[in-house]
Amino acid sequence: MSAAAEAPDATAPLLTDVDEVLSTTRAVRRRLDLGRPVPRAVLERCIELARQAPMAENREVARFVVIEDPGVRAQVAAVYRRAIEDHVTTPLRISAERRAAAGKPPREPRPEMARAMVSAQHLVDHFHEVPAQILVGSVDRVPQEPRGPFASMFYGSVYPALWSLQLALRSRGLGSALTCIHLHYEREVAEILDLPEQFTQVALLPVAYTRGLDFKAARRAPADEVVTWR
Repeated sequence: MSAAAEAPDATAPLLTDVDEVLSTTRAVRRRLDLGRPVPRAVLERCIELARQAPMAENREVARFVVIEDPGVRAQVAAVYRRAIEDHVTTPLRISAERRAAAGKPPREPRPEMARAMVSAQHLVDHFHEVPAQILVGSVDRVPQEPRGPFASMFYGSVYPALWSLQLALRSRGLGSALTCIHLHYEREVAEILDLPEQFTQVALLPVAYTRGLDFKAARRAPADEVVTWR
């Protein structure tokens, strides 16, 4: 047998237990391996799997823009960083300053929220370094009446594919995090990527191999608090 035949298939899943993949696909930020390249063939296979997701009216409107070029990634990351600064960091700082001026004690975040904030800041600092960014969107614009069945049909034709993509990535040892803060400056990203006017951006995923595969299921409320039987 040739060496080529013996080489492992990089596009094949590493995790094959469906329940494990479904229960341990997390938003990965600090454990992204920024120095390990991601083969294009792996991303192509994951996107092909994502395209099998359900869609409204049997119309395939979901689209995937894979950003590999370091210069382009840096430009998108700069927009992402500014969106975080303008719409998260600065409002939190102003709120803290106002509380201090009013003689009120600072708000202490819940431990899990504090950890999430540290993790989110790590992603902000390294967003430009991830091997791939994947922008997921739709060839349609958001309906003028974005609620009820209209919203369900629009987003229901994108989010199933987006989640399937994250599951496929996880099964192959890659991590991702669903982000959308850049949408405050959607048109700037559209100009960077030369996207058509009709294209609606929905989410931006940083993608990289993870350091280790040992992710755990998240804590959730007891089933009887979220499930109703009739």
